[in-house]
Amino acid sequence: MNPTPPAEPTPEVPVDSVQALHAPVMQAMNDPVMLSPGADPVDDQPGAGGQDSVQSMHGILMREHAEPRDGFEPVPFWVMVVFAALLMWGGYYAGSESADFRRDVYDTDERKFSGLPGDPGNPPADPQPKTVAELVAIGRARYALTCAACHKAEGEGDPALKAPPLKGSAWVVGAEASPARLARLALYGHAPGATPAAKDYEVAAVLTFVRNSFGHKADADDANPTIPVAAVAAARAKEKTRGPYTLAELKTIPPDYKDAVAEKK
Repeated sequence: MNPTPPAEPTPEVPVDSVQALHAPVMQAMNDPVMLSPGADPVDDQPGAGGQDSVQSMHGILMREHAEPRDGFEPVPFWVMVVFAALLMWGGYYAGSESADFRRDVYDTDERKFSGLPGDPGNPPADPQPKTVAELVAIGRARYALTCAACHKAEGEGDPALKAPPLKGSAWVVGAEASPARLARLALYGHAPGATPAAKDYEVAAVLTFVRNSFGHKADADDANPTIPVAAVAAARAKEKTRGPYTLAELKTIPPDYKDAVAEKK
């Protein structure tokens, strides 16, 4: 019979080793009081489940769900689809139901106009000034826009541009002035392209403004302007398209000559 070999002596742990430092902690953790109950609820013996209190605490934490907070959950895919559909519908509606800002108004290939006042196919009607005050108001703006560059703001003219003075001119308020002559002077008295095209009411307005500005006062009766819009329209209808009038040609028109004014239907 073989004798039992003697037990090997337990190696001594150095006092300053890591194991020695952790030994008190491990002894406290392995104490039966610190061990959690077993997995069997009937078994009330501590440590039967083989889990210490730290493991049990971690198990409880692992079973808990995280607290909800804003932005924690991703946006569902169906919500993104709904928002994208709403954006597409809103863009289509804004593009097709935006009144004067419709796409077809600015489409040069297919122009379709609804008849609204802002459409190029339905331009606003020209004003019909009938009094001296109305003609002067329109003429002042038109003169500043197109005439003042050559004839100057106060009608003094510019010899360098061959623009005669209007202030104190006999062709404005003197013996040479007459509605027929002045209408032709404004319509055909400039070289071709020297002045932009103007409508009848604009020509009558500028003539009335010049004849009642720069110290002139040719129209005493506000309700009866000397050069109404009808006089300019009659002169244009008489002459139609022609070259510039010279002063010699203008003098052949009698001062009391009046163009036949067509009756409006």
